[in-house]
Amino acid sequence: MESKITEQGHFGRVIEVDVPQDELAPHFETAFRSYQKTLKLEGFRKGKVPLALVKKLYGDSIKSHALDEVVQSVFREVREKEDLRPVAPATLEDVSYDDETGLHFKASVEVLPEIELKKYEGLSVEKSIYQVDDEDVNAALSNIQEKLAVMEPVEGGAEMGHYLQVDFQAIDEGGVPLIGQKYEDRVVVLNDKKDAELSVQLVGVEVGGVKDAVMTTVNEDGSAGEDERFRVTVKEIKSKKCPELDDELAKDFGKFETLDELRKDIVEKLSMRANKDATNKMRSDLIEELLKENPFDLPASMINEYLDTIIENIKKQESERQFDEEKMREYYRVVAIRNLKWDLLRDKFQEMKNISVEKKDVEQRIAEIAEEHQIKQNEVRKALQKNKSSRHRFEMELLDDKVLGVLEETARIKEKKVTKKDLEKAKELAV
Repeated sequence: MESKITEQGHFGRVIEVDVPQDELAPHFETAFRSYQKTLKLEGFRKGKVPLALVKKLYGDSIKSHALDEVVQSVFREVREKEDLRPVAPATLEDVSYDDETGLHFKASVEVLPEIELKKYEGLSVEKSIYQVDDEDVNAALSNIQEKLAVMEPVEGGAEMGHYLQVDFQAIDEGGVPLIGQKYEDRVVVLNDKKDAELSVQLVGVEVGGVKDAVMTTVNEDGSAGEDERFRVTVKEIKSKKCPELDDELAKDFGKFETLDELRKDIVEKLSMRANKDATNKMRSDLIEELLKENPFDLPASMINEYLDTIIENIKKQESERQFDEEKMREYYRVVAIRNLKWDLLRDKFQEMKNISVEKKDVEQRIAEIAEEHQIKQNEVRKALQKNKSSRHRFEMELLDDKVLGVLEETARIKEKKVTKKDLEKAKELAV
């Protein structure tokens, strides 16, 4: 067998292969005998048709199938020998065969770019250190009060903040009910901000009361639309009673004896969550810096393969959704290029630094997931074993963590203390 590889641009490779007849003969012979074993022909038992007759009757067809397998086998052999790393399936062309010259074919393919990590030490990034303050703790305590709140029946007229269970009956301008437009047991929270138009009209109504209400619809562009009329029958009125902020609330909420213990736990958890978010943001910025300092291009077919996968996943997850594929591909293109480049740089860095995910890394992460979701570690293991894609994503996240951990060791990380007010101010400036 002879092979020749010609470069076409940065990523294109044309592999030209010639396989002489004497090398093809064993492949053909194997194919003939394999076909003979399964052949049923009148006058012969299964598998007992003479080989010469098999060749005479079906030789050309068997050779054709055998050549397909030979082409794939030879291409794999050349790919491994020349250390080619295709990013998409090869395109076959100029496939020809005759009994004298043997097999000839060409295969066009795009290969992975050569990655050279020039700068990966001393990358500059910023990490926000979130300062948990009283406002954060009080907001968390308010949420706990809401969770432990009880609903109590209200006597008398409804007020803002009350919860109403009602039936809606659509009516026309004359007050005549519209058939088929009754909506029962809906919950309405009287609020002067959200649903204010309806809330104002229901203030003062009592249980058993009926009130006709008008609500203005909103068009897609945000402008006022047509008026809709409903006859509202009030079935229940309740108010939410939140528990007092005291030691009893702490005991009811968890394994705490005092409110101070609960506050301390809130501070610790908020700090851990904030630090985790800050680390993730810093690591994302670290990846961006690494990409900026080590620029390279990607083969078009590699990007297209990635986008094809995204589109297929969207179709599977949202089978009833109609969308413009071209616009969707364009939308995800930047993300695809960023993720592909990071994958290649990460793998190169992993190879350079001999980084690997060990069993202890896996067990540690499983323990963290189990604690975070309050489940047993075996449940996490079973979930990972059951779902291959989840297992692969889990392993890639572990590898990312180890690689980024090594990059962090030499990075120049500037820590910046921030509070909730700082973040709110930054959000206002960004608008």
